[in-house]
Amino acid sequence: MGAAGAFWGAGSVPVALLSLASVAAVVALSGVARRVLGALLIVVGIAAAFSGHWLAIVGGVLVAGSGVLQVLLGARMPKIGVGGQKTRAHDPETDMWRALERGDDPTDDRTPGGASSNE
Repeated sequence: MGAAGAFWGAGSVPVALLSLASVAAVVALSGVARRVLGALLIVVGIAAAFSGHWLAIVGGVLVAGSGVLQVLLGARMPKIGVGGQKTRAHDPETDMWRALERGDDPTDDRTPGGASSNE
């Protein structure tokens, strides 16, 4: 994010937007795709650093450094996905919320996930 600010201040708005987009992409990607993004960030950072403006040089160093981290440590970093939404134990309250998300009535015995008690 600091690199994006540096590029913005240097007048390199497209590179600043690329820097911001890469933050979201790093979280969404994993494996080889994350390492390819890291290599792209290294190239962009080095190229941007040669623009001559001191803020662009700072931004380029930051982007290239984050690219190096992605290439080296990208496989170890967590990825956003459904894995974080798994429940460990059966929780009736969670089941009720999931039934609501599916459009089912959790208090109706006839729907899947509905209440098991008779009224």
